[in-house]
Amino acid sequence: MSGEGEAAILTLRDILELRLAESTNGGIRLAILSACETGLPGAKIIDEVISLPTGLLQAGVAGVAASLWSVAELSTMMLLTRFYDYWRNDHLEPAIALRQAQQWLRDTTNAEKVAYFRDFLPEPSALKMPIATADYLYKALILENSGDRTFAHPFHWAAFSYVGV
Repeated sequence: MSGEGEAAILTLRDILELRLAESTNGGIRLAILSACETGLPGAKIIDEVISLPTGLLQAGVAGVAASLWSVAELSTMMLLTRFYDYWRNDHLEPAIALRQAQQWLRDTTNAEKVAYFRDFLPEPSALKMPIATADYLYKALILENSGDRTFAHPFHWAAFSYVGV
């Protein structure tokens, strides 16, 4: 462990030693790795290539969603917001929820996305996300041509994959 004032680096070895299934009541259902390239395997040990999602699975997480390439902040926020809605509110399995969110991001028009995020704004007591986040997403979309599908390109939605049960 690093000394005081030094940045600590969390390694895959650290994660594997956590034994998450044993240390949490019922285990951890889902880990979302939304940063760039979090699903890519490392290649430092030639005969054992392990990715962060694989390490989390071995440590006891039931499922992991991670990105395979550099992702854009705006489209990732929209994708994961919609994923969370499908998973938690519509009770879809994580793999299905991710696929539905990817299709939603790809296929809906900017106007449909504006309508979706507008629903997060009216009543602060009923917010599903911080108002600043909903406001940011809503304003970013309102400036786009309403009939366009700005996020239809696979760059915006295809980076994320799901592994696990």
